[in-house]
Amino acid sequence: MRAMRVLRTVKIMLLFSLLAACGRQGASSTRLVPTAPSATATTATSSLSTSTPKAPTATSIPTAVAPSLNPLTGLPLEDSTRLEQRPILIKVSNFPRNNRPQWGLSYADIVFEHYAEGGLTRFSALFYGSEAERVGPIRSARFIDLELVRMYGAIFAYGSADYRVRDAIAKSDFAERAVTEYPARCPPMCRFDPSNFNHLVSSTEDLREYLGVKGIPDTAVDLTGMEFEPEIPPGGEPGTQLEIHYSVGNFHRWVFDSAVGVYQRWQEQGADEVEAGLLVDRLTGNAVSSANVILVVVPHTYITQTPEFVRIELQGEGRAIAFRDGQAFKIRWVRPEGQGILQFETVAGVPFALRPGTTWVELVNTSSEIEQRSAGAWWVRFHIP
Repeated sequence: MRAMRVLRTVKIMLLFSLLAACGRQGASSTRLVPTAPSATATTATSSLSTSTPKAPTATSIPTAVAPSLNPLTGLPLEDSTRLEQRPILIKVSNFPRNNRPQWGLSYADIVFEHYAEGGLTRFSALFYGSEAERVGPIRSARFIDLELVRMYGAIFAYGSADYRVRDAIAKSDFAERAVTEYPARCPPMCRFDPSNFNHLVSSTEDLREYLGVKGIPDTAVDLTGMEFEPEIPPGGEPGTQLEIHYSVGNFHRWVFDSAVGVYQRWQEQGADEVEAGLLVDRLTGNAVSSANVILVVVPHTYITQTPEFVRIELQGEGRAIAFRDGQAFKIRWVRPEGQGILQFETVAGVPFALRPGTTWVELVNTSSEIEQRSAGAWWVRFHIP
C-alpha cells in the first residue's frame, strides 16, 4: 500500500510539473489556472557517497518522503503547516453584474455555487491550500453556508444575513469563527472602492490574524474523504461543456480547454440567453477555471416564497455528474447523517477519483432538467420546487 501511495504522489508531482512547464498557473505554484484570456474576453494572477546501494526487493521499498498533499485538491502543499489550520469559507457575490469580475476565486480549493433568490446565484468559496490577498465582493450568508462551515470546520466570512440566518449562526457551534464587517471592521473586513461600488473585501491572512488576536484557535480539522488520481477513471462519456441556466438572465458555461486540462467559466453578459464572456479573476487577470466541475442534484425547499427564501438539504446522498478531463461521469454525492465533508462515489459505491486540482460544485434542485443535447454538451435548467 505504501508503494501505491508513493506511486500516486509521483504521478501527481509529474502532472503538476507538466502544468508548471506550460507556464499557465496563476500567482501560486499550486494552482491549476490557465492563461489570461484574450483581448476579446468581455468579463473580465553536497556530498557524494561511495557505498554501493542495495537493490530494492519485494520487501524493501526505497525510502521516499512524499510531500504533504492538500486533502481538498490532491496537489502538493508548498507549506505543510497548512494542515494544522482550518479552511476559510468566504461568501462571494455573482450579482449584480457590476460586481464582476470577482477577486480571489482562482485561489479557492472548492467553490460551491447555489441558488439564492430571484433567479440569482452566489458563491461559497473555500480556501485552504493557498492564501488570497483579496477576496470579494463579499455578500450576505444563506442557510447552505451553515452546512458548509460544519462540513469543513471552517472559519466563515460574510457580509450580513437574513435575521433567521443570523440567529442560526449566533446559536451555532462555530459562532466564534464567524466574521462580519461589524464588529470586526477593517482589517479583516474592509471597504474597497476602485470603481465607486464600495465593495466589501477581505484576505485570508487578515482573517486568520484577526481570530488569532481574539484568541480563537486555528486548529487542524479532519478533511479526509476526497479521492484524487491523475489517470482518467473508466466509465466516462464525452463531457466537454456544461451549460447551466439558473434563470433566463443567469446562465453560464464550463468549457473544457484540452491544452491545459481544465474547464473555463463563461458567464452571461445580460444581453440574451446565448451570449457569454470568459470570466476572469480580477486578482490575477487569469481565466476562472477548474480541474473538476460537479453537478450535484440536491433537494431545495422553500422556507418562504414571498420573499423567496430557500433551504438546500445537502445531507444524505443523491445523484451527481462529475466533469473531468473532457469526460462526464454519472456518480453519487454522499454525506451520511450530515457528518464529514462532501464525498463522491461511483454508482457501485466506490470512491470516485477527481483530477488533482480545484473543484467547482454546482448545486441544482431535484426537479431541474438535465440533458445531453449533443456529444459532450450537457445542458441544465434549474427549477424550484
